[in-house]
Amino acid sequence: MKELLNSKFTGSVSVPGDKSITHRAMMLGALTKGETKITAPLISDDTLRTLACMEALGATSRKTENDYIISSPGRDQLKSPEAQLYTGNSGTTTRLLTGLITGLGLNASMNGDSSIEKRPMDRVAAPLREMGADITLKDDKYPPIQIQSSPLHTIEYIMPVASAQVKSAILFAGLFLDGKTIIHEESPSRNHSELMLSQFGADIKTEGNSVILNGGRELVNSDIVVPGDISSAAFLMVLAAITPDSDITLNNVSLNDSRSGIIDVFEDMGVDFEITRHNNSGELYGDIRVKYTENLKPFNISGDLIPRLIDEIPVLTLLALSADGESRVDDAEELRFKETDRIRAVVDELNKIGVSFDEREDGYTVKPAEIPDISKISFKGYHDHRIIMMLIIMAISSNQEIHIDDPSAISISYPNFLDDLKSIRGDK
Repeated sequence: MKELLNSKFTGSVSVPGDKSITHRAMMLGALTKGETKITAPLISDDTLRTLACMEALGATSRKTENDYIISSPGRDQLKSPEAQLYTGNSGTTTRLLTGLITGLGLNASMNGDSSIEKRPMDRVAAPLREMGADITLKDDKYPPIQIQSSPLHTIEYIMPVASAQVKSAILFAGLFLDGKTIIHEESPSRNHSELMLSQFGADIKTEGNSVILNGGRELVNSDIVVPGDISSAAFLMVLAAITPDSDITLNNVSLNDSRSGIIDVFEDMGVDFEITRHNNSGELYGDIRVKYTENLKPFNISGDLIPRLIDEIPVLTLLALSADGESRVDDAEELRFKETDRIRAVVDELNKIGVSFDEREDGYTVKPAEIPDISKISFKGYHDHRIIMMLIIMAISSNQEIHIDDPSAISISYPNFLDDLKSIRGDK
């Protein structure tokens, strides 16, 4: 950390591949007979858990210089795993696999680490049970998850809350069923599954806020290029905006509209940034350049914007500390069900430096604040990569070392985070 202090940050960085897209590519590659090449995937604790689970079902993988190759005998040849599937800290792996294994008609037991054991899985089990799934949860809410093969049927489901993970689990369960699986959302959630299912040959379309899947169709191989993860880029974007003399370009970052809510917030706050979009099919991506900006306006984040930046809210709170007035987050109760209760974690950790919050069940109001001397403060990471990286950005933007009880969870989504920061460090 010491080598990152008293610095401006300039230059370009290629952030790790998008975690959500990597998970889905590994899963769909395992459902498709033959080989699927995944270029520039995120290889991290979470995605390696997905890869191990797909191999336990009968797929294999191999690594080349910049790719992972998933080889599969096809979905009809996949088998029930011999041992309990371990999903680590990955909610995406846990929830999507619940739908996928149910749809395949396999038997499986699944569990994760202590964090996953506290994350609600009833929101996934409820629609899958409506489809006929036999799923058992601890206290009918938490992992471990027991899945027994049972006949399924299609459903038309109204989502009670925007969740790409729940939506994807339903789609994966309905993938090989005859008939239409229809999902209605009040606010559109991430659409990575819909885009990739279409690439793999599924009959799927979106009409307004509804997704319609005509099941029973065989998937075909499709090579996937994974753009950079905007949720990882967000930390460097905020660092550039709040650190004097900084100018950072993030290369080949996903600009999927269902994920790019941080761009809307930057525009509203008056951050100095520009985007260069690349011509491509499938997932949209481009380069994002952010410069240090004074006189930032406060933000109000709520409603349809929340699903488009749910993971960026912790680090955006740092941006709010530099704004000219109070910033507000509403309708973000989903943050309480991440790797930790992120509303509680942000409030508790930033309270330690004197930041004033008005906390609510679904968000908070935060007042701007100067970052004081933090040398005698011990911070908690909650084994949550986004909280830990937020705290690191807070420290280096104020030219201070920081003590975090356990920073190891960075490897969940951005293993080279500190190395990338060092690569763009420059003397003031």
